[in-house]
Amino acid sequence: MQLPVKVHYATLAMLALAGRYASRELLPARIIAREHGIPNQFLGQILQQLRAAGLITSVRGANGGFQLERPPSAISVGEIVDAVCPSNSAGAASEESSPFCGVVSEVWDELRAQQRTTLQNRTLGDLLLRLQESSGSMFYI
Repeated sequence: MQLPVKVHYATLAMLALAGRYASRELLPARIIAREHGIPNQFLGQILQQLRAAGLITSVRGANGGFQLERPPSAISVGEIVDAVCPSNSAGAASEESSPFCGVVSEVWDELRAQQRTTLQNRTLGDLLLRLQESSGSMFYI
């Protein structure tokens, strides 16, 4: 099952912020947008949703920007998904149509549950570690 591009952009932005968590350095939205190819207006909407969900904080002004509210290891990818794409379970097919629909709906429900578990079990810390490992391997050519 495919997640919207909004989730992809939100995760990229959060990963960029996670990379600066240790230094507590603020990261301006324009830099996130430029470095990750995210349209500015779209990123603005995403950052508002992440802030409303309590995942990030912001500081206004010339030296302002965004930073994570909690450590990367304490923020799951599932939380990011929930912040920008609230649950949408109303799209399931009606089981009363035929027995076939009921069986197929069960499979989709199982898939959604597995996807949810995977997203809840992955943190920004996990993604940062993967990023560091993949970047580190490039230097050993």
